[in-house]
Amino acid sequence: MNKKILFSLSFGLIFSLTIAFLIYKQFIYPTIIPMVINGGASLFSDWTVILNANLCSEKGFDVFLENPCDQWKRKHVYGEIILNIPLIRSFPKFFFLYLPILFGFIFLSVVSHILFNTDFKRYWLSLLIFIFSVPTVLVIERANIDLIIFVFLFLISKNYNLILNYFLIFIATLVKFYPIILTTIFIFNKKIYRIFQHIFLFIAIVSVLLYFQKDSMIKIFDNQEQFTGYGFGLYEFSFLGALKFFYNLNLSFYNKDYSWLTYIYLIFFVIIPVSIMNYKINFNIRNQFTNFNFSDFSTFEERLFFLSSTIILICYFSFSNFIYREIFFFGLIPLILKYVQENSNYFVNFF
Repeated sequence: MNKKILFSLSFGLIFSLTIAFLIYKQFIYPTIIPMVINGGASLFSDWTVILNANLCSEKGFDVFLENPCDQWKRKHVYGEIILNIPLIRSFPKFFFLYLPILFGFIFLSVVSHILFNTDFKRYWLSLLIFIFSVPTVLVIERANIDLIIFVFLFLISKNYNLILNYFLIFIATLVKFYPIILTTIFIFNKKIYRIFQHIFLFIAIVSVLLYFQKDSMIKIFDNQEQFTGYGFGLYEFSFLGALKFFYNLNLSFYNKDYSWLTYIYLIFFVIIPVSIMNYKINFNIRNQFTNFNFSDFSTFEERLFFLSSTIILICYFSFSNFIYREIFFFGLIPLILKYVQENSNYFVNFF
């Protein structure tokens, strides 16, 4: 077995056991809100809702409208394809316990592979903080399907086989619709016929999705509100969630309303700094990265960066997401560290 793969699997196992220990001892629950049932925290609740929807679907329920098999009566918010998981009743322990543990292990192994191919020794403390951050621990504790989508994103970045990549995107899109945006990387190609080929495959995926899941998609969007983040947007990863958080701040002192301060904060601490950074990046930093070829994304780091940043930006500004979607920031790290290392003097001056 390749040494890098063995190394990644070993650290994936170490990180998995460490997070399992933190969950078992309930050290994580001061920082994340658990799904509670019978007085205790319920593990893998984002995965069990899918399995319970399968069980209810077998009984004839329209789980997009009601899901009584779920402990919290949560309606189904994923594609219909994932309602066809076989043998759940025959092997309940495997599906409810071992499989979500395997998801977490695979995810952490992939993350280990990504990080340890960077200058890990220099930035090991910062990278470990990323690994044991709230979004990472939360996505594993919930066993959300984003774990698998991140692995798919990694495989698409590593692999250059067009058919395999589109197959992975197709499967991911049927389950959770936002991965359709991963097709955007394929339009950056110097060959015209390749661009038309990608456009055709994109239209094919969208057509199949609309033909088979049009009705369920409408129900899914209606059901999204039940999963809106906790506590006035504190656990949300979305622009609208941030606005909602500030809007719900009760800034009143001595019977005077100071809610207008939230708009001052947004202007001076969000909009203006982001605009300045965007200006500096567009007009300064691109001249420094002379090796970056935006036209073809020829390297693994470039492809991973583009796919991850596309998901982050589209999801942040278009949807309401839980903070575990921040795991896609892992995909930005290799390219950032690569160019920090190659242009260290410039970055010092830049900031």
